[in-house]
Amino acid sequence: MAGKQLNIGLLGCETVGRGLMELMDKNRTLIRDRSGVDLHISQVLVRDLKKERPGVDNALLTTRPEKVIENGCDMVVELVGGLEPARSFIHRALAGRKHVVTANKALLAADGFSLRRKAALQNVRFGFEASVCGGIPIVRALRSGLVGNEIHSLSGILNGTCNYILTRMADDGVDFTDALREAQVRGFAEADPTLDVDGHDAAQKLKILSELAFNGRLETKDIPVEGIRAITAEDVGFAREIGSVIRQVATAEVLDGALSLRVETVLLPRDHQLAAVRDENNAVLVRGDAVGEMLFSGKGAGSLPSASAVLSDIVEIAKHDGGFSPPAERTIQTIKPDLRSKYYVRVQVEQPSAIGPITTILERNGIAVRPAIPASRGRSPRTQGRSRSIYCLVSGDLRPDQIIPGEFLLKMPSCFWASCGMSDTLMRRPMNVVHGFSATG
Repeated sequence: MAGKQLNIGLLGCETVGRGLMELMDKNRTLIRDRSGVDLHISQVLVRDLKKERPGVDNALLTTRPEKVIENGCDMVVELVGGLEPARSFIHRALAGRKHVVTANKALLAADGFSLRRKAALQNVRFGFEASVCGGIPIVRALRSGLVGNEIHSLSGILNGTCNYILTRMADDGVDFTDALREAQVRGFAEADPTLDVDGHDAAQKLKILSELAFNGRLETKDIPVEGIRAITAEDVGFAREIGSVIRQVATAEVLDGALSLRVETVLLPRDHQLAAVRDENNAVLVRGDAVGEMLFSGKGAGSLPSASAVLSDIVEIAKHDGGFSPPAERTIQTIKPDLRSKYYVRVQVEQPSAIGPITTILERNGIAVRPAIPASRGRSPRTQGRSRSIYCLVSGDLRPDQIIPGEFLLKMPSCFWASCGMSDTLMRRPMNVVHGFSATG
């Protein structure tokens, strides 16, 4: 069946770019039969013409971006990554009234709102499905599938690196360093993993999704961020003992007319929808006024899942003329997240005899605790013979700064606490925190 031909200028031919070309070549007939669109790559921007690229026609390659953007193509696909020159490439394409598709998460987190607005004013389309959660169609769901819903909240596992590390720590009993090293060997973590393990990657993705879901502009500084470096094999062992898992969760929810955002590490009961998300997979739980809760999950990274998302944008744009309406020119009002909750506390002690007095001190100050597991259980071989830990479940709704001495705090959602069968005990007076961090689910 003959189809409408779409000429594509491709900027970048690395992991996702190569995956896109592979997918287009492999499924060309299937794509044409399903969509009525015949896709054609007109030119490909690369840094090095001499580099071997098996399966790629060298006649398509160029090191000159103008030959890709200004050669009569219908659409520009930006897969260069980073802020510059990617931003300049996209502005040039939009100025020339070219549709644009990108997988550039960093650029969208920094400048996505203005790029979407410029595309709409130029009456062209701007696709970015692959920028968040790889092959999961969450951007399209928020942009069109759930357009009739007022979104109350979204939360999810947005970083595959952190999720892979936490899964390996739980399944294999390894510590953070070993799990990170394995993730790097398997290509799930960068050589410098800071952006991922410290939570900033998840914050960028949360910002992109929130600007869509809540229709406005956000500042990245509005998102408190916590990473997973402080999690130990002991903490993972504790979670297993009480029927839960540790996950990094990004959350945006409307509270009293304003938006609360956070990226935090949480204890989740094993029957929670996000607890079942393992390895490098991602998931997003969306709550709307009409549909209730909907869970979107799947591969969050990789050349082919990301290429699949890019390809879906290409075909969707090819089938429709004109652009989206410009996003509302407003700044979303945000509030600081309410971190009051029930917490898990780990306290390092030199002698086992110190555990009793510490528990007594906490309870005398109005913090009801339940020592969870013996100090010798759930411990990494590397920590044997060192200081011991006391694990407590704090059953009052407290803030992190009301707990002492907390070396490690994990906030537990109400669904978890209900499964523990413990009653609430309110804090009577504040105290100072010694060490620690909190997170929310």
